[in-house]
Amino acid sequence: MLPVILIACLAQLVLAQADLKDLDGPNICKRRELYNVDVVYTELQSFQERGSTWCVTFPPRCSTYRIKHRVVNKTKTIAKNRIVRDCCDGYIASAGECVPHCSEPCQHGRCISPEKCKCDHGYGGPACDINCPPGWYGRNCSMQCDCLNNAVCEPFSGDCECAKGYTGARCADICPEGFFGANCSEKCRCENGGKCHHVSGECQCAPGFTGPLCDMRCPDGKHGAQCQQDCPCQNDGKCQPETGACMCNPGWTGDVCANKCPVGSYGPGCQESCECYKGAPCHHITGQCECPPGYRGERCFDECQLNTYGFNCSMTCDCANDAMCDRANGTCICNPGWTGAKCAERICEANKYGLDCNRTCECDMEHTDLCHPETGNCQCSIGWSSAQCTRPCTFLRYGPNCELTCNCKNGAKCSPVNGTCLCAPGWRGPTCEESCEPGTFGQDCALRCDCQNGAKCEPETGQCLCTAGWKNIKCDRPCDLNHFGQDCAKVCDCHNNAACNPQNGSCTCAAGWTGERCERKCDTGKFGHDCAQKCQCDFNNSLACDATNGRCVCKQDWGGVHCETNCRSGYYGENCDKVCRCLNNSSCDPDSGNCICSAGWTGADCAEPCPPGFYGMECKERCPEILHGNKSCDHITGEILCRTGYIGLTCEHPCPAGLYGPGCKLKCNCEHGGECNHVTGQCQCLPGWTGSNCNESCPTDTYGQGCAQRCRCVHHKVCRKADGMCICETGWSGTRCDEVCPEGFYGEHCMNTCACPSANFQCHAAHGCVCRSGYTGDNCDELIASQRIADQSENSSRASVALTLVLMTLFACIIFAVFIYYRRRVSNLKTEIAHVHYTHDTNPPSWPPNHNFDNPVYGMQAETRLLPNNMRSKMNNFDQRSTMSTDYGDDCNASGRVGSYSINYNHDLLTKNLNADRTNPIVYNESLKEEHVYDEIKHKEGYKDPDEYDHLDYSRPSTSQKPHYHRMNDAMLNINQDEEKPSNVKNMTVLLNKPLPPTEPEPQHECFDNTNTNLDNVSTASPSSSPKFLK
Repeated sequence: MLPVILIACLAQLVLAQADLKDLDGPNICKRRELYNVDVVYTELQSFQERGSTWCVTFPPRCSTYRIKHRVVNKTKTIAKNRIVRDCCDGYIASAGECVPHCSEPCQHGRCISPEKCKCDHGYGGPACDINCPPGWYGRNCSMQCDCLNNAVCEPFSGDCECAKGYTGARCADICPEGFFGANCSEKCRCENGGKCHHVSGECQCAPGFTGPLCDMRCPDGKHGAQCQQDCPCQNDGKCQPETGACMCNPGWTGDVCANKCPVGSYGPGCQESCECYKGAPCHHITGQCECPPGYRGERCFDECQLNTYGFNCSMTCDCANDAMCDRANGTCICNPGWTGAKCAERICEANKYGLDCNRTCECDMEHTDLCHPETGNCQCSIGWSSAQCTRPCTFLRYGPNCELTCNCKNGAKCSPVNGTCLCAPGWRGPTCEESCEPGTFGQDCALRCDCQNGAKCEPETGQCLCTAGWKNIKCDRPCDLNHFGQDCAKVCDCHNNAACNPQNGSCTCAAGWTGERCERKCDTGKFGHDCAQKCQCDFNNSLACDATNGRCVCKQDWGGVHCETNCRSGYYGENCDKVCRCLNNSSCDPDSGNCICSAGWTGADCAEPCPPGFYGMECKERCPEILHGNKSCDHITGEILCRTGYIGLTCEHPCPAGLYGPGCKLKCNCEHGGECNHVTGQCQCLPGWTGSNCNESCPTDTYGQGCAQRCRCVHHKVCRKADGMCICETGWSGTRCDEVCPEGFYGEHCMNTCACPSANFQCHAAHGCVCRSGYTGDNCDELIASQRIADQSENSSRASVALTLVLMTLFACIIFAVFIYYRRRVSNLKTEIAHVHYTHDTNPPSWPPNHNFDNPVYGMQAETRLLPNNMRSKMNNFDQRSTMSTDYGDDCNASGRVGSYSINYNHDLLTKNLNADRTNPIVYNESLKEEHVYDEIKHKEGYKDPDEYDHLDYSRPSTSQKPHYHRMNDAMLNINQDEEKPSNVKNMTVLLNKPLPPTEPEPQHECFDNTNTNLDNVSTASPSSSPKFLK
């Protein structure tokens, strides 16, 4: 029993120690505790060890001793101290906490501190065991309580237990300031002078504050107790939250901030002074000067800049035509020639100008936005230039006055109005920098290529660039017989009916031949394709093995497929009396009777043909590689059955040109060079032709392959059907005929140079030198206004003459009457009055015909013979070594020949210009002789070509200048000159689409010395002659 009690006490002690270790919360105290610990330590201990040794004794062993040391463990008890946690005095551990302990249990309450009970309502006493009615206390509840303010008295002692918010012995006093709640033990937290309620602690804020703790000032616009009153301040002024007094923002003043600062002051409290000129006030807040209309600047010292007016010059004048406006009110002050509120109305009519509107504008009004009513200067529409707005923007220029440069690439043009790039065929993108995607071509890359068999499409024209072994427009036709490779340009070198691969030219030998070029026969004992099969003939009984099919040629009296039997056909056996059952000309083994099948057959009785892909003896030969045939060949011969439109050993070649269809037996009927599809016979037309037989030209405004592309010619709108090249009207040039001849040039292809004799002429792009507006006469030296005055003077003179004649007639009648009177009186006096007779010679003077001229490309129509087309005299480009010669007679006649110049060239770089009509005679920049020009070849006058011709399919010349844009004004300048000379014609008012005024022939004639003749000038023709362009 005792051991059990000891174990229980030990366990209780352990649990208590565990509780002490796990204590948490208040009322825990620390104390020092002593305890003992057994420790083990080592100690060095001496001992005596006995031994023996030899000695002279009996027995002869003697004992010996020696001291040794050893380590031993020992245990001892030592005292230690430690800090332990334990409940403070008056407290005991319970559930890990230290709770108060009352030695006398609280009956109707709980222990709240050591030896102190907190009694339930209505109970009292140290042990909460006394219970009295409300208002009474004592042992017998015989004493009456005197507590106030709803306080409860203790039933045992009568002490008052005050309600929340009260204090004192009788609970007669409220909590002192700053405290509230039960026993006034809670501290108020109100801020900014706020007071709290003694019971609830609710804050009662001072004026100007709000919030549960009075920690917030009144919001904007509120003030006073509980922030209940509205602020009266204006203009964003703020009021003092306690009193409501207004605090004005800068620039405002007054009790409620209703007034701006007085004039001349600004800022906070209106304490700052303004510093503005021109009597200008300043802003009442910022002090910024508020300038009167027409002035600006920090202090209103500066006047408004041009085209601005009003307050702070913030308004923009909207006066038109460079008119000024009043700086104060913006009223427009018009320039001469303009009127209206905005100076937008012309005083003169649209085509008139001058002080009295009596002068006519020289502008091309179709392309002119404005003819200035004062000066007559032309303001061109966007995309047009020149003094009279007669010329569109030149190449790669656009915009107002053609001042902007296009950013187009790869030969593209741009819109003269907005600079939008007009890409050349084969290019796309905003600046035409992107090539067409594969499979597309043409304008805007809108057309789909129809190239086949891996061919690439040329992005500009859509021309198919065939891969090796293919040809035709769409690359859908293999190379013809005996040709192969790129463009089918190589010739096959295969022999003995071998097939030639159209791609690489490799030879596929016919059966019985071998070698790289199929030049060798099979060796003896071999046969078939590539001689790969071994003959099965019995060489003892056979004469030969066919190298083509392996068929055995038997000796006399021998037969069978392999010449293996001497029985007659259809029998076998020792006596040749057994019937052979093999089919298809097969034979039997002479001993066993097993079938030996003939070429192309297999099976036990040789009734089955070779499987697909095999043929020949024992079906061992494979059908040749087939290019355009069926997948199998003849099981006996190996012959291939080609598809429609193909021929050859391996069906490698199409039908010959002009044939198509099965066996190439049908004849094509394509016209104008159209190619016939070797399979279907459908015609593939050359560019510019259409129709089932290619017998129809492309419809108007279309060209190219399949007539699928639209002509882009601007003027005349006629393009060549094959390649879309524009055929320009006289006076126009450019790839789209949208460029008028440059200043100083005119005529067809702009090849003629204007050399007008005076400034009264101007160069018409189509007709050359014509009179400027306002001039007339043969030499353009008569002012139209002077002619009118002269006509008026002549009319006045005629009237005066008529009046004089009338007066003279009357006077003559009087004289006649007087004469008659005197005659009667003096009848004998006779005197004849002398008079004068005038005789008019009706024969006009004989003017010598004029055959002299100074332009080598013009001649007089005096004789029927014309200068040949390709004479060297047509060239306009010369170097310093050029020579000229001509012959004239005494009457200025060129010795019965058409007047022209013979010009010899010594410059090597001009060889490409010698054939005059194949080049542009006024291009002077250098280019290689090997380059091909692109100008259209012209025929002699009267020549008609029944067939249309193709354009030269060569690369463009690698020249740094564009033809027709930099030209020589003087034909005698060196050909390498690269400067652009200004034209002697300043203005052009005669348009290409307007008729020329009639001109009278020049009656005067001169001969010019050939050594001083300017070859770019055109002489005046005689009335009976007209200049003709030499074809």
